[in-house]
Parts: sequence; C-alpha cells; structure tokens
Amino acid sequence: MKHKTLRSLAAGLLAVAMTLPLPASAAGTKLSDVPENSWYTAAVEYCWEKGMMEATDALEFLPEAPLTRAMVAAALYQIYDRPQVSLEQEEFESGTEEDEDLDQQDQALTSPFSDVDLDDPDANAILWAWQEGLVTGYDDGRFGPDDKVTREQLAVILWHTLGEPLSQVAAPFADRKSIASWSIDAVEWAWSVGLISGKPGNLFDPTGTATRAQGAVILMNYDLSFIHVPETEPGPIPSNDYDSGRFVVKNGFLTYTGDAPSYIGVDVSSHQKQIDWTQVAGAGVDFAMIRAGYRGYTVGSINKDAYFDYNIQNALRNGLEVGVYFFSQATTEEEAREEALQLLEWIEGYDITYPVVFDWEEVSDSDSRTKDTDGETVTKCAKVFCDIIEEAGYIPMTYGSPSKIYAGGLDLAQLQDWPFWLAHYTTGWVPTSFRYHYHMWQYSSSGTVPGIPVKVDLNLCLTDWSDWGKN
Repeated sequence: MKHKTLRSLAAGLLAVAMTLPLPASAAGTKLSDVPENSWYTAAVEYCWEKGMMEATDALEFLPEAPLTRAMVAAALYQIYDRPQVSLEQEEFESGTEEDEDLDQQDQALTSPFSDVDLDDPDANAILWAWQEGLVTGYDDGRFGPDDKVTREQLAVILWHTLGEPLSQVAAPFADRKSIASWSIDAVEWAWSVGLISGKPGNLFDPTGTATRAQGAVILMNYDLSFIHVPETEPGPIPSNDYDSGRFVVKNGFLTYTGDAPSYIGVDVSSHQKQIDWTQVAGAGVDFAMIRAGYRGYTVGSINKDAYFDYNIQNALRNGLEVGVYFFSQATTEEEAREEALQLLEWIEGYDITYPVVFDWEEVSDSDSRTKDTDGETVTKCAKVFCDIIEEAGYIPMTYGSPSKIYAGGLDLAQLQDWPFWLAHYTTGWVPTSFRYHYHMWQYSSSGTVPGIPVKVDLNLCLTDWSDWGKN
C-alpha cells in the first residue's frame, strides 16, 4: 500500500473520528450486536475487517458507544498506514520491537501528556496525531484520551485534516444558531460534502456525542472516496466542462455567457402558496419546474400538489416554458412505476416542453419509511420511472446533490440516457464544483422573485430542450 499525502490521509482521517484500530476480523465472523440490515451494518463490517475499528473480545462492536479522542487518533494512525513516530529526535518504525516497547528504548524519553504512558497501546497514534496537529492536547498537559468527541468537534478535526476547505453551501439546520462560531465553517463543509448528516427534525445537534456507528459510515465513505479508491475503468459519466468564468449574476439571477444556452427558472410547489405568474414572467423568468405531486414518507400514499393545476395553467398562460417534477419516496420498482403512471395522468393535456423529473430525496426522520433505502434501489426506481415517462413522449430527468451522487445515493453511470438536474446551493452563487456534467442547476433555495410571496428555488438551465434527442 502506498503512503498517502497528509491531505488525502486526512480525508480518511475524518471518518476516523470513529474508532480504534484492531486486527481484521476473521472471514465469516459476525459481530453479535450489529443487526444484519441496519443503516450502519455494511460500514461497521467494512471498517472492522479493514482493521480501522475494533471490537471487544466478545465480538461486540458497541455501535452506540461514544467516540473518544484516543479512538480518533488511533483510527487516523491506522488509515495513514501507521507512520513512524518521532520523539526527542528518536524515530521508531511502526510494527517493530521498538514500537512495542517504546518506553524501554530510552528511559529518558517521557510522554508530552500526563495521562498518556508511552507503553499505552495508543501511544504512537496519539503522539503522531498530536505532532501532525490533527488532535491537540489541553493547556493543563493532558491529552484526554477517554474524552468524548462531539459532532461539531469531529467536523472540526476532519476539516483541519483537509486544510480547512471552504464550504460552498450554507447548512440548513434548524439549530444552526447553536453551532459554535469556531466550528460553523467546519460543520457546513462536512455537511456539504455529505460527510456528516443531520438528525431528525432537521437538527445538527452540535454538542451531541458522535457514536461509533456514525463514525463507521463516515470512515467507510471517506476511505473508498479518497484513500483507497477502487480502480475502475473510465466511467461513462462526462465531466463538468462549463467555464467557471462565464457564470455571471444579472438582474438578480445567475446566467451563463459561455458556449451553452442560458435560461432563468424557478421551481415551485404548494409551499410558495398562490403565485402571481404575471409578475414572475415580467421579472425575466423563462421557465418553471412545477411540483405535480408527491409520495408521503410515512404511510407512502400518493398526493397531488394542491397548487399544481393553478401553477401550471397560469405559468403557461403567461408564456413560461414548463416542466414538472414528482417528489418520490418509492422503495420498490413497482412504486416508481405507480408514481410515473399517476404523474402522466395529472399532466395530460398540458404543454410541457421542459423535463419531467424523478425527484427522490432522503428523509431521515425516525418514522420515515425510506430512511434506509440504498442507492441501488433508488437508481432502479429512477430507471423505471424514466423509461415510462420517455415512452409517453416526454423528456425524463433525474435530480440530486453532489453529496448524494458522490456517496452513491444515485448512480449517474446507469442514468446517462437522461439529463440531470443538479441541486447545489453555493455561497454567493459561485460556480459549482460538481465534477460531472449537468443540464440544469438549482443554485439557490432562498431566491426572491416578484410575484412569489416567499423564498423560492432558483435555477439555471443550460440546455435547449427543443434540440434534445436530435443529435
């Protein structure tokens, strides 16, 4: 295994905030307290078998146990291939007798921390993490190896590890004001890249203790995305080749002056209440994506948007191009088929020239029937939905955020027959860093448009749909 740079290491490090390193598990061995189909099962098994996290002698993982500072240090050390540790000018190679009996090599050497002995199993990891500036000690000379790590502290550790990257997205958490000023940048970054998600009720819970199960998910995703990235053949997904320097704000909307069409749009639902579409058209809006309906995330019933007919009729009457979307919570291909057929019934007779969109979004509330739905299932549902829409003569489209795509929540490689609608809210509307090609970009969730009484999503379309499918 090649040594990684500290920058890439940090990437895996962050997931690190999860657990201690231990010997890999024996093939076929099961952890007694990890359910077979839990949201964290695959991640726990991956991390344990890779030696990134430990289990007890009784083969218990303790998924709800708190993450500690020593666990974070140990995990980062393991991910970084156990580099040599220097102390008082002496260097000790990991995995040697010197490493195992560090304190016996030179009786003059002393630990920089009053609560960490040099013969402690995690001593090398703690010293390394401290020397790299990943986890610091306290002013009173302690390291605090058993101190719990809060969610915002974990975000900060990961953020520091990667060089404090700037977030292009403002976190939408309801408890955002309770996030400390020293951690808000880190929290927004960690959320924007899909590293740390919120809790039910749209909360981040900054002072809540991170659990080992949460850490396992973070660690696996980061290890596979940044550290031990699987070698694959060049994928079928074209890259984002838009010229970042050609995105400009004009008359309150984002536009593109490069080599692609540029159309201004909004997407609306009953949340925007009654809209004055004459004013919207007068403000320079070219198109509207209108929610036709949705499936509930608890019972799973299909519902028509209360304002759908009003919105589509008045948007068309005022000369806007129109597309529609369905907020899906399908958990099976049959449910996706049901959603598509119902949507076709609702839109029949309307002049729809923009795409018909499969909008599947994760709802993580405890009573959500879709909170454990994996990316493979969502992708299969998207394919069924799009096939039916296309057969009916419309342009199907899928929708998602960078974090959703990067984490495998929707496999774009299997959906290249249809266009993609990107959702990425960047600070100051700076060009998105999304690595793949997109046809439409939802760049803000807090736009202000004359005629719309509340905040509204703003969109930039970079495709001429009248030419779609002609090449």
